Amino acid sequence: MSIPSNNGINPPLRLLAAFQRHYVGKMPEFIVQAVGREMWVAAITDETPRFSIYAADFDRQAQFTRRSARAKQTHIRRPLPAWARYPAGVITRLCDDGLYLNGVQAVVVGAEAHGPRYDFSMGLAFATLWYEIHGAAYDEEQLIGLVEAVRRDYIGD
Repeated sequence: MSIPSNNGINPPLRLLAAFQRHYVGKMPEFIVQAVGREMWVAAITDETPRFSIYAADFDRQAQFTRRSARAKQTHIRRPLPAWARYPAGVITRLCDDGLYLNGVQAVVVGAEAHGPRYDFSMGLAFATLWYEIHGAAYDEEQLIGLVEAVRRDYIGD
């Protein structure tokens, strides 16, 4: 498997192995690291209107559409798992703000302690992914502000 060129980052082998196991025969188009965090995403864009996220650290997958994510549900109308809420909130917000994608298939791994920091880092990783896919400029402060807004407006306290 050859790794896409992404600013000289060195992704963890377990990210690439998990992607290869979960999306057999596919190669990641994008590999990003959340700014300032040990959270990584490997992803491919998809023409189906569905977002599929495999969290290798939990061996769990969540699939949702923009519409189901607004209701905090999977595409089969089940509650979104807690670990998937930050990515879903970030994706929904960025799509609504004009950084639209039909769908994405992604694998995420992290070396953060599980809990609020891990969840927040997942949001940062998906925000980074979205900006990278669109080739849009971003900085750490902007991403943190976005994920804070998702925490406040989508996740709740």
